[in-house]
Order: sequence, then structure tokens, then C-alpha cells
Amino acid sequence: MRRYGFRSLIVAMACALSSAPLAARTQAAMNALAAREARAADQALNTQYKAASARLSPASRLLLRNAQRSWIAFRDAQCTFETAGVRGGSAYPMVEASCLKELTQQRIRQLSKITACEEGDLACPR
Repeated sequence: MRRYGFRSLIVAMACALSSAPLAARTQAAMNALAAREARAADQALNTQYKAASARLSPASRLLLRNAQRSWIAFRDAQCTFETAGVRGGSAYPMVEASCLKELTQQRIRQLSKITACEEGDLACPR
């Protein structure tokens, strides 16, 4: 079996890094990717919110709007809490964006249940 020296190890690592995705190379790139994913989740949330709202009566639409505003305040406060340990660090933007994305995806699932309600389902808002 042939033994490889330290120099060969360095060359192998350089080759591996050069083929790695750019997002895995720098914290700034990971932060930017996480921000894009959070924005995409927010856009999906807006779409789902509009779809859910369209199915509701005017009175229920107002209740949903108020609930959504309260949920946004909760989401932002929750992510402020969850990211307190990394605040000020280079990974903070990534951790914050990941939190926002995760909670937003949960809310999208909640709103999709309203959109999927069948006529006569008493558990669904009208």
C-alpha cells in the first residue's frame, strides 16, 4: 500500500474544497443563502395567507388578519429569543433567517388547513 505524505493530503483537501459548493465556503455565503430561503418562505406565506383569506367571510377575514399580525409579532419575538446566544456573531444572520424560515413554514401549514377546508366542516372558520 502506498503512503501519502502531508503534501498529498493538502493537495487532496484543496481539490475537495475547490469542488465544494460556494455556499459551503464562507459564512457570508451561508448567511445570504439562508436569507434567500427565508424570503422565499415569506413569499409562500403571503400566497397562502391570501388563499386562506379569500375563503373567509368578511368577519372571519378580519379575525385572520388580526391573528396574522399577532403571529408575525410572535415569530419575530421567538426568533429574537432563539438567536440570543449568537447575537453579534458572524453566524447570527444565518441562524435568524433559519428560525424565521422554520416558523414561517409552520404557519404556512396552519393556513393551508383553512384553504383545504371542505364545505360543512364545523372545525373550519367561515
